[in-house]
Amino acid sequence: MSTFKLQENRIATLVWTSTGLFFAAFLIFFLPLVIPHKVTFPVAILTLASLWLCPWQVTLALLFSAAGDYFGSCGNFLGQMGCFALAHVMYIVYFTGRYFSKVERDKKLTPKMKGYLFMVAFCIMALLAIVFTRIVPVADHGIIRAGVAIYACLISIMLLLALLQRSSLFALGAVLFVFSDFILAWNKFVEPVPYRDYLVLITYFMAQWLLFIRTTPYRVAPEMRIMRF
Repeated sequence: MSTFKLQENRIATLVWTSTGLFFAAFLIFFLPLVIPHKVTFPVAILTLASLWLCPWQVTLALLFSAAGDYFGSCGNFLGQMGCFALAHVMYIVYFTGRYFSKVERDKKLTPKMKGYLFMVAFCIMALLAIVFTRIVPVADHGIIRAGVAIYACLISIMLLLALLQRSSLFALGAVLFVFSDFILAWNKFVEPVPYRDYLVLITYFMAQWLLFIRTTPYRVAPEMRIMRF
């Protein structure tokens, strides 16, 4: 349930307006314009629209993400990581509730379902193995290293739950989010990544928009499920 109520005939208008403003702010970020903290604008726009369109957990996730963008623009990595960790906690809360209330679950595991779950588990374990063998050991000692380890676990749980929602938009959004953060961490702690700003920010902004648009009551078209297990 969203924070504020909105008449049904105005939902599409707000969705398309916020989406247009989001992509305009998205493009402005990559223009050579000196605007303080302009990286915060796209997700801040989604946060404002989510008050009428999205469940409260998603609104808080977007709010914490916008705060993380602000800290990132200030060069405060610890604040950035902490805010995004809280954002993932909110996404985890939302996905958990949605899974048990809306996602159809078969009592018997079919071969297709087993294959899908195995693939998901393998990918997440591989991701964690890379993070804990290549990134965490070279992160700064102390709270930064501990924070990176905790953050990796939180975003992996978020990814797992997103992949269990039977929604291609949730799945793609979560995967892009993980890809963005992985490139960011690799660039910061392991070695420089060419075109890092484009790889990190384009995938990050698209991830947030996909998660936002999927949690609104508006549907552009019937969504394809990634796996009919």
